[in-house]
Amino acid sequence: MTHRFFPVLLLFLALTARAQTPAAAPAQPDPLAPLIQERGRMVAAYEAANAQRNSLFGNKPSKKDLQEVVDVLKAIIRKDTEIVQALKETSIRRTASIVAEKTQAERQVTVAKGDQSMTRERFYDLQNQIQNLQERDRQREAKLREYQATAEEASQARTTRELLAVGLAVLSAALLWYIYKLRGKLRPARGRR
Repeated sequence: MTHRFFPVLLLFLALTARAQTPAAAPAQPDPLAPLIQERGRMVAAYEAANAQRNSLFGNKPSKKDLQEVVDVLKAIIRKDTEIVQALKETSIRRTASIVAEKTQAERQVTVAKGDQSMTRERFYDLQNQIQNLQERDRQREAKLREYQATAEEASQARTTRELLAVGLAVLSAALLWYIYKLRGKLRPARGRR
């Protein structure tokens, strides 16, 4: 699931950054780039941890290997949460920028009413810009909701796996107890013979 989420996230960031960045805008450090790079390192660590086979029984991962994989996956989920938070903050900043641009555009429309021909051209251009910005904002919010739903699904899937592991552990303990009890009954029967 996280392997599918990461490329979609990168594509989304690249498209929105290219579409929203004005040519003369001052360069602000992108808070997502280091987070995404760190997540990439975590994914590499996950793949390395998942490939380890240190079990006594051959080509199976040991308990320590599995715990390392779980720890790395938890770290990846935490990093994904940070990335989503950074996306939210970036979206809020962009929304504020859009609102400021919209306010400025509306002021320019009211000031430019003196010259009819120039005002109409400028007015239509500004309206198109506003509509484009609003449409981009709607699309960004829809994608953000989609990513949040994906993150929630990943969290629920992790909880389901943990509950399954607990259930299997309880079942194993019950089976061991049952075997121990059966051996206790067989020993007195052997002694009578």
